[in-house]
Amino acid sequence: MNINNHITDDLITKYLCGEATPDEAIQLEDWKGISKENQLYFENMQQAFLMVSNVEWSAPDKKAAWQKFNAKPKPSTKIGWIYGLAAVLVVGLLSVVFLMKNDKMPLELIANATAVTQSLSDQSEVTLQANSKISYEDGFGTEHRQLKLSGKGKFTVTHNDNLPFIIESNGVFMEDLGTVFSVESMPDSDTVYVVVNEGIVRLYDEHGSEIIIKAGEKAWYIRSQKTIITDLETKVLKFDFKDTRLVEVVDLLEKTYQIDVQLSPESIGECKITTQFFDEEVATIITVIAETLGFKYEYQDHHYKITGKPCQ
Repeated sequence: MNINNHITDDLITKYLCGEATPDEAIQLEDWKGISKENQLYFENMQQAFLMVSNVEWSAPDKKAAWQKFNAKPKPSTKIGWIYGLAAVLVVGLLSVVFLMKNDKMPLELIANATAVTQSLSDQSEVTLQANSKISYEDGFGTEHRQLKLSGKGKFTVTHNDNLPFIIESNGVFMEDLGTVFSVESMPDSDTVYVVVNEGIVRLYDEHGSEIIIKAGEKAWYIRSQKTIITDLETKVLKFDFKDTRLVEVVDLLEKTYQIDVQLSPESIGECKITTQFFDEEVATIITVIAETLGFKYEYQDHHYKITGKPCQ
């Protein structure tokens, strides 16, 4: 193949075999200096050549090369095909060398139009929202557990003290300490948003900022300010009702949100419900409860009235 400026694979192979003329060697050296791409191509050819020939190689002495060239008969053009054959072998091996150098290319999981849930090789699970992706290098789960996130993802992590689970997003890191947590880090956003459902997460950056976020808490990392923000007033509320009487659910909601909830008739308070709420508005909670039990509700000035038929 003709590479650039009349430098061919045949000529590079001829040079590596020590058979290039001084003019050819100078031409090749000039070509290498034109660009980093040319230099990299030559180095890959050289590495492939050394693997084939199993010899050590050093740059030729230009003065000695001239003396050698003038002292011996000029090679016949009939043997040019030998360099061509050698070049084919070297270029063929070059593709293998290129693949070897790139065997650490990141692996990706991408969610395009819809959310994607996937179990990772370490038995952890990730749910990516639309237009999000994670990437990680070969060896994930055995040699390391580091990945990069762009977009929104929820992670249910299988904890391993020897291989910490670390998510990176442009210099901001979230490390699992035994956790279910969500991360939002959109490419065009100045903010990384972390919500911890269970366990503990360490949020930190490469500049020394760090905070521990516990279950039911959330934090923001502001990229432009290199600052972590958290506030007790932003504490996340989680409710986990398992076969719980409605009257008990209502009592908890009234105390938590400073609202008033009336049950009509009162006997529906004995109906039981099993559901979970995480970081939801009280209006959403009341709506879900009513729909789940087949009830209706009304709202006016922080007062809710839930009506329905007593459960059997």
